Amino acid sequence: MTKNRGKAECGQALLELVIVLMVLGLIITAVLSVVTNSVRNARFAKDQAQASRYAQEALEWVRTQRDTAWTNLQARVDRTYCMQALSWTIASVCTSSQTIAGTNFVRNTTLATVDSNTISIDVNVSWVDSMGSHQARQATYLTKWR
Repeated sequence: MTKNRGKAECGQALLELVIVLMVLGLIITAVLSVVTNSVRNARFAKDQAQASRYAQEALEWVRTQRDTAWTNLQARVDRTYCMQALSWTIASVCTSSQTIAGTNFVRNTTLATVDSNTISIDVNVSWVDSMGSHQARQATYLTKWR
C-alpha cells in the first residue's frame, strides 16, 4: 500500500506544479499586457501633444500673416493649404506622403470668410499609428483689427 501512496503523492505534486505554472503564466501575461498598454498610451499621449503643438504653430503663423498684411490674408481665404512647412506654397489638401519634415504628421489649414472683417482658421493635424488614424484640431477667428 505504501507503494501506491507514493505514486499518488507524486501525481499530486505534478498537478500542483502544473497549477503553479499556469498561475505564473497568467501573471506574466497580465504584466506584459499592462506594460504594452502603458507604452502604447504613452506614445499616443506624446503624439497627441506634438500634433497639438503643430496645430498651434500653424495658428500663430497665420496670425502673424494677418498682422503683416490683412489684404494678403484675405486673398487666401476659402481654401485649404497643406502646410508641411509654414508657407502658402501648397494650396490643396495634403496627401499622406506630405508630412511635416521628419515626422508622420500631416497638417492642413483651412481659411474661410466669415464676413469682410473676420476669417475663420481651422488647423487639422493628423497621423496614423498602430492604433489607427488620429487627429488634433484647433480653430480660431481672426479679425481685421488695424
